[in-house]
Amino acid sequence: MEEDDFKLVDSLKRHSEYLEEVLTDRPYLETRTATESWLPDALSSRILGVYRNKALAAAQARLTPNMKTEKAFKTVQKTFKETGFQSNQESVLPVKLQELPSPPEAPAVDPVVFEMIPQKLRVGLLPSVAYSTKTKRVEVIFIGGPRIGHSGILIMTDTGGVLIDYGLSVANQRIPEWVPELEMIDTVLVTHSHLDHVGGLPILYENYKGKWCSVGVTGAVTMALLEDAVRVGTPRPPRRRDKWDLVSRFKERNIEKVSKNHVKLEIGKSSEVGPGILVTPVDACHIPGSASYIVDIEGVKILYTGDFNVDKSALFEGATLPTDCDMVIFDATYWGREDFDRQNVSDLLMDVVHNSGPVIIPTFAVGRSQEILIMLDTLGITEQRNVMTTGLAERVTKLSGFSGKWQGMKKNKVALEKEDILVSGGGMMAGGPARQHFKEHRNNPDAAIVPCGYLAPRTPGWNLIHGYEPHECRVEYARLSAHSSASNLRQYINSCSGKKVMVHTPHPSPPKGVMMPGPKERIVLKT
Repeated sequence: MEEDDFKLVDSLKRHSEYLEEVLTDRPYLETRTATESWLPDALSSRILGVYRNKALAAAQARLTPNMKTEKAFKTVQKTFKETGFQSNQESVLPVKLQELPSPPEAPAVDPVVFEMIPQKLRVGLLPSVAYSTKTKRVEVIFIGGPRIGHSGILIMTDTGGVLIDYGLSVANQRIPEWVPELEMIDTVLVTHSHLDHVGGLPILYENYKGKWCSVGVTGAVTMALLEDAVRVGTPRPPRRRDKWDLVSRFKERNIEKVSKNHVKLEIGKSSEVGPGILVTPVDACHIPGSASYIVDIEGVKILYTGDFNVDKSALFEGATLPTDCDMVIFDATYWGREDFDRQNVSDLLMDVVHNSGPVIIPTFAVGRSQEILIMLDTLGITEQRNVMTTGLAERVTKLSGFSGKWQGMKKNKVALEKEDILVSGGGMMAGGPARQHFKEHRNNPDAAIVPCGYLAPRTPGWNLIHGYEPHECRVEYARLSAHSSASNLRQYINSCSGKKVMVHTPHPSPPKGVMMPGPKERIVLKT
């Protein structure tokens, strides 16, 4: 580092109680550029707050009584530019007139727009809508999820924006990258309830006071997963003892804030969730309650698929998504890989069930557990054997409204018998009942264990199917996924007409005509 930058970083870290004194006479852009790679995100957030107050005060001094909204917006935007209140050279940070010490009189909100704002969003969102102006620039910022885990995407306008998903990586407990725009959003949209898409919400709600939206059972299932995560020790030490680590904010009081701020949207119904930001959820057919979002900003349409599935499965017929958006940001988990064969999985389950017992099926609690239970029911196995589910998998199955001839595992049942088939959460076998009962039967040649989902490298489930964990029981891998298979995904993306952006993928490089953004990369769209 250059010497002056080093001195600045060192002063900010060691004397964070004197931020205003340390930052005197330095534009925010200059400070941000010098410290971005060196300061913890929590401290960067505090620094933004200091500059934000200064920028708003400087802008307020330039306003005159009775100034119209449009002129006030241009005056504040010009002030931000001149004082360097921006995160990059190309654009200033969003202008929120309602945050000024003495904002101009707000114009009336069009009754049609008012009715499009969900009732629970109105109080917090109406000032943003009232002070919004015609959007000239839309910026998409990829703060998480270029690879699988900790998804997060910002869609920003001149006066605000929305965050879509805010995940926590189950592999390394990372969350999306911090950028200043993250603290200037109006609403959060959640595509579905897997932790790599919702696990960061308790961390976000350390400071964020707005609402988050989802469809179907996603709200209830999300709360079940977050409560389970904090019980099993998220975050793991030593992060919990690091005062600057944002993941240490994953606490019960934050989960309570998440619970109190949920707003339910409806599939197919358009809602205004930010100033000039119209959102329409579409069924993603990934897991119960999953949605893709069409984001319409004054005619510029962005489709964010989230995790989606165009294949037919035991739970869904397959998603039907639009192909005419200006930009499609799509989940490419299985791009370029071998397709799934659900018939092979059905045949495998029948063979295992008829030749082994007990059978342990580790699954993901959300989505996969329900699919396996439906498959076992459809195959008639629930009539022949004692099929059970337990723990979070049982809770989510009930929340999602699925029923069949399976049953919950009785609390006083401590050992599995020959006729038992256990479908349990903990798909990677790092813990829970599936791991416990595998240990009980690992040397039983009559028993079988059948992992049926994604297994991250070096997890216990991955070690087991690759021969790195000794056992005498039968081990089979039933390859299923709630994501689109490679061939159907490619066919859908080829039918799309706008810009194509690939996220949430282990694929090493983008195919021709497709973009693959890196962390904190920005794409600008003109309205």
